[in-house]
Amino acid sequence: MKQRVNKILLCSPLNVQGGITQWTKHIKRYYESIMDESIELDFFAMDRSKYILNINSIVRRVIWGIKDYTKLINELMYRVKTGDYSIVHIASSASISLMKDLYILWMLKRKEIKTIIHFHFGRIPQLYEMQNWEWKLLKKVVGISTAVIVIDKYSYEVLIKEGFTNVYFLPNPLSPQVEDLVKGKFTMREKRKILFAGHVIKTKGIFELVNACVDIPDIELKLVGKVLPENKRKLEKCWEKGRGKLVITDNIPFENVIMEMLSCSVFVLPTYTEGFPNVILESMCCACPIITTPVGAIPEMLNFYGDLKCGICIAPRTIEPLREAIVKLLDNEEMAKEYGENAKNRVLECYSMDVVWSQLMLIWKKLLTNS
Repeated sequence: MKQRVNKILLCSPLNVQGGITQWTKHIKRYYESIMDESIELDFFAMDRSKYILNINSIVRRVIWGIKDYTKLINELMYRVKTGDYSIVHIASSASISLMKDLYILWMLKRKEIKTIIHFHFGRIPQLYEMQNWEWKLLKKVVGISTAVIVIDKYSYEVLIKEGFTNVYFLPNPLSPQVEDLVKGKFTMREKRKILFAGHVIKTKGIFELVNACVDIPDIELKLVGKVLPENKRKLEKCWEKGRGKLVITDNIPFENVIMEMLSCSVFVLPTYTEGFPNVILESMCCACPIITTPVGAIPEMLNFYGDLKCGICIAPRTIEPLREAIVKLLDNEEMAKEYGENAKNRVLECYSMDVVWSQLMLIWKKLLTNS
């Protein structure tokens, strides 16, 4: 008799920009490349209607949100009914969508299907401190799920402290594409070149970065990523008395972003809030010395509290500590080189797709074994 193949349905946004979509695409590409016959992994797109993004009215957004999610849930339940899945794995960004997650999990529990809720954000410790509606809803979601995956150890520790025993820690992987792009590449570091890559918006700390660099002589500060004309004008206004060069690009091809990382002296991400930023993994793979903030999973990613640090940690929304950190790495090339080498070694050891996929498979197999 032919052995039954365990089928897993991964539910996630697939057609919108964002970290969850990128994570899902990495998993999908890797699964298709290795052809693991021990499982059959299917995907269900949890994409919202594009129309809702153009609605300013909160009431209308709520109404359209209900319509969107009702349609998605009905389609998902039909897929589950006809698909004979052993596990339904749901990627979640929390917030108000926890209500949708809770309903789906309740429906699947009634059908006696094992479930995983995978939180792709790093705010669980903050929610625990606030004890607000989102925290209370999140606890209900955790309690009804067969298993819960979090992307940082701080979130894991909080949920374990709360008495939950169904929690797993799983970091996000480095895209194999980045490893391929970096492999064999040797690019000379451009002296005193400071790089930021990502959405050029206030919450990424770009205004603090520009103000921190204004008085540093003989530098090139390069901001790479999507930028609104208004933000570009404001940043250029801040730089009017700058002692170096400011370059603000719009989106450029991903391969070019990696080349920028390979050639910069320092990579800086002074962000206010993050989950598990891909741009940090990418800059680590490029052996960049990194200056960033202790938010989300970043402290663990860069081993800020261990022996082999990968960069410098500064508080978000600060200018002077950021300026001091940049000057420190620009003036100490040996330290910068050591941080960069530590970063590359760490990302390949802890966050390569092979490593993360093996950990994900262990979680799936543990749930399947406990049937």
